[in-house]
Amino acid sequence: MKTAWVGLALAVALAVQTTVAPLLAGIGVTVDLVLVVVVLVAISSGPVGGLWAGTVGGLVQDALSGGVIGVGGLTKTLLGYAVGALAVQFDVSRPWYQALVVFLASLLHAACFVGLYGLLSDDRTVTSYGGVLTQAAANTVVAAGVAMALSAAPEVLTRRRLRRRRLTRRFGG
Repeated sequence: MKTAWVGLALAVALAVQTTVAPLLAGIGVTVDLVLVVVVLVAISSGPVGGLWAGTVGGLVQDALSGGVIGVGGLTKTLLGYAVGALAVQFDVSRPWYQALVVFLASLLHAACFVGLYGLLSDDRTVTSYGGVLTQAAANTVVAAGVAMALSAAPEVLTRRRLRRRRLTRRFGG
């Protein structure tokens, strides 16, 4: 069941990444939603979950982006495993800790991606530090919102269930 949720999250992230994110890039904000999903899966599932989410999400994102296939997959795989191993060792269950991990993971992902892409391609891609920091900040904001929503979801569902029970008792049914 959890695998299906991860697959759904990756599919939604890829769909939004390919449709809405280019509109945000026009105003100067880039977001890597697949990276956000990989990091949050790695935090909740550990190194193996992060590894698989990074592999699948990165390779599909590479195939859709038109660049060198495998660079994003490799960097997201390594990052998912590393974040999962870190999450097992340290308590990163609070949304703000998760946001910090996403910020640092975004910086590490950019460094690994640019380094690997430079080794494998003749295209000399120039990446600005400001662009990397902007993307890391945007990823962090998105991840903090998702983490807060996910941490509040069980309480909201419990309240909804209790409200239904009270209404069922009061009005019969």
